[in-house]
Amino acid sequence: MRKFFALFLTVAMLFSYAAAFAAYPEKAIEVIIPANPGGDTDTTVRAITQSLTELLGQPVVVTNMAGGAGSVALTEVLNRNADGYTVFYHHVDTLLLELLGRMNEGWKWENVLDIAAVTGGGNTYCLFVRKDNAKGLKTFEDVVKYAKEHPGELTYAVEMGGTLHMHALAMMQALGIEVDCIDLGSASDRNVAFLGGQVDVLEALYSQGKEYIKTGDFIPLCVLGNERNENFKEIPASKEMGFPFAAEWFYYFGFKKGTPVEIVAKFSEAVGKAVKMEPYQKALGLYDFHDNFQPAEKGVEFMKGVQAVYAPMAEALLAQ
Repeated sequence: MRKFFALFLTVAMLFSYAAAFAAYPEKAIEVIIPANPGGDTDTTVRAITQSLTELLGQPVVVTNMAGGAGSVALTEVLNRNADGYTVFYHHVDTLLLELLGRMNEGWKWENVLDIAAVTGGGNTYCLFVRKDNAKGLKTFEDVVKYAKEHPGELTYAVEMGGTLHMHALAMMQALGIEVDCIDLGSASDRNVAFLGGQVDVLEALYSQGKEYIKTGDFIPLCVLGNERNENFKEIPASKEMGFPFAAEWFYYFGFKKGTPVEIVAKFSEAVGKAVKMEPYQKALGLYDFHDNFQPAEKGVEFMKGVQAVYAPMAEALLAQ
């Protein structure tokens, strides 16, 4: 009788859990992002949450929590319950948090997050010089030649310890040159400084320089990548310039480790549909990105691959 009763309780609990997962979500889901309103992270996540709200039948809302290169938002997510109602949306900089030892308590992203999906990205970062620059730079070859002849005099806009700083270090190492990395903070601040002639070289999304290319004010030197971008094939890839670069920009969703696998799977399934819907496709198009849905473990393997590309860059920075 006792065995029967125990079996009955076990079956009842299993049915209860199954019902709970089937009902998920039963309230609003909060997506926390480590970025201020208006940038590409904010724009893309607000687009995809429109579709997720429709698909999941509950509001999927966005909270902006910038600071600490992403560590502030990630810490907040990890301080919440692993119940599926708080999710982290970020990009490649999460990998740098780990590589540069900036995660609290030595966290590793794979150990603290259950990755639900990689959503989209691409190679759309370009190097630009101003048409009216005082150094007479017109091509990528001009930049390399000048940097070799005048070590440390060519200025390059970065956010210290961020992705663009890694790119500058990798370029210097690959080409045997030295540039002066100027810490100018966020993308908007870097763009303003470049427009004001305070730095010689700007690395930015192609979309951020598109209008200036049309007016002739900006000269695009190359796109960082091993292949040209299909949306602007006339701009050479950095590999053609002697600077191979295989790290692809990406966005992803991750839950606090320990979130029930059924919940992660259900959210991931919804993301797989949402990336193909008009709002996210339109948002990605603003930045010349493409959808690149990879669920759970496939997403983890993709992120590990990108991290392997950035690892030597981080080591070079830490060695300085």
